[in-house]
Amino acid sequence: MKITIVGAGRVGKYLAKYFSSESQDVYLIDTDSEKLSVLESDFNMRTFVGSPTDFNILREAKADKADIFVAVTSSTSDNLVACALAKSMGARKTIARVDRYEFIDSSNSEVVRRMGVDNMVYPDFLAASTIMNSLEHPWCRSWNEFNNGAILLAAVRVDEDAPIVGHQLKKLAGDSEIFHISALRRHNSTIIPRGNDHIQPNDILYITLVKDGLDRVLFLTGKADYGIRRVVIMGGSKAAILVAGMARDKFAVTIVEKDIDKCRELAEACPECTIIYGDASEQDVMEESYLNKADAFVALSKNSESNIIACLTAKEAGVRKTIAEIEKKQFINKAESFRIGAIINQPIITANAIYQLILETDADSSRCFAMTHAEVARMRITDNSYLASAPIKELKVPHELTFAGLIRDKKGEIVSGATHLRAGDEVIIFSLKGSLSKVEKFFRK
Repeated sequence: MKITIVGAGRVGKYLAKYFSSESQDVYLIDTDSEKLSVLESDFNMRTFVGSPTDFNILREAKADKADIFVAVTSSTSDNLVACALAKSMGARKTIARVDRYEFIDSSNSEVVRRMGVDNMVYPDFLAASTIMNSLEHPWCRSWNEFNNGAILLAAVRVDEDAPIVGHQLKKLAGDSEIFHISALRRHNSTIIPRGNDHIQPNDILYITLVKDGLDRVLFLTGKADYGIRRVVIMGGSKAAILVAGMARDKFAVTIVEKDIDKCRELAEACPECTIIYGDASEQDVMEESYLNKADAFVALSKNSESNIIACLTAKEAGVRKTIAEIEKKQFINKAESFRIGAIINQPIITANAIYQLILETDADSSRCFAMTHAEVARMRITDNSYLASAPIKELKVPHELTFAGLIRDKKGEIVSGATHLRAGDEVIIFSLKGSLSKVEKFFRK
């Protein structure tokens, strides 16, 4: 595929590096020559210095021949105009990053589409939706659903006294029809486990399951599916305001903000919330925000380190669920080791949303979403596929992947070695970061 990306900020750089590693034809436009020079020297891509609304720059960057044109600069107007121009020049599909909800609202989005912008992504809205998902499933670190819940994927940290600790995976064979441990995170490394692997305390398990397996997974991992009633948010960001709106009928929300002018804005934007002026990292402010009575604490300041520290303070106060926005990738592993309940990274979330949109465009693409250390993919078994020739245990499956589940006739099933795939099945697979190209070649046998 030819992919033209406008903007070499966090999202654009993430996308460009990823698609370059997947051997796609990547063309990157930005006004900052230093950013582009570093990327072009380290990755297989072509870069162009200039404005995203310059016709000559767009033509040089193959916008007129692009299968995908993505504009993710910090300027919504530049992104919309660039997409409109690229579409009129011949780009197959255009995706723009926007910074206000009104653009993705159904009453307005059709107007923007008529301009030539096929899809829009709003990072703060995506982050807020992810936070709400985490609050609605507080027992796990992340929760994803495939085909309207036919297959579920939950990430769970294993406590020291969890019944599953010490178990070999092959000893869990009796549960193979309701859940499957697809991958595990241990000491900052991701492992595709095999039957002889043992579960250790503090492992983060990525478990694929059908709904009938939920109670069993909760028991083995020592978790309880408790409810959230009171939520304290540190930082009055756009994402915080969106969470407050989404949570209006579900949770009682308190927002703590240290900027007095922002507090006044929050009081107008979130009349159903309690707004507290102060620094949420200070003890007296923590007490005033009733943190000791909160069920969940969400740290959304602009500082990753402050968010981590605030979540640790909240845990000491007895808060069961903590969520931290971590914008610096180097702090994500540290936050995991500190047992913070869930981590939000807008560039990764936004990139995942764009992957999904590209998946709809490219019939040969099978990508579902990428994480910082692994990738999840959904692939359809085609007629006369090698994968339908024998049970999975008889296929030469690369060590870098595991079959996590399948959707057959709209019903979810867990995959075992005895499973015999057939044409039309949609298979959910887990693969180690950077190995998806190898996995795709395996599926094309």
